[in-house]
Amino acid sequence: MESDAMRLRSNGSAGGAREVSGNHSALALMSPDDVATYLAKPKSWVYGNWRSQGIPFKKVGNALRCRLADLNEWLDRQTP
Repeated sequence: MESDAMRLRSNGSAGGAREVSGNHSALALMSPDDVATYLAKPKSWVYGNWRSQGIPFKKVGNALRCRLADLNEWLDRQTP
C-alpha cells in the first residue's frame, strides 16, 4: 500500500528517475519498494543488488530504509 508521503511521479528525466511529489522532506524514509519505484527498476533488482551497488539502505529493526536525500546523493555519484 502506498502512503501519501511516498506517492511518486515521473519527472521526465532520462533513465526513468522519479521524484517525490508534494512538500515532503528529503529526509523521508523509503522502503526498498519505494526505491524500486523511484529508480524505475524491478523490486527484485533492488533487493538483489543493494549491497553490491552501494544503495544507501540502513537497517531499522528488521526493515531496510533509505533517506531520499541519501539516495539522490548515491544517484549523483553513479557513472553515466
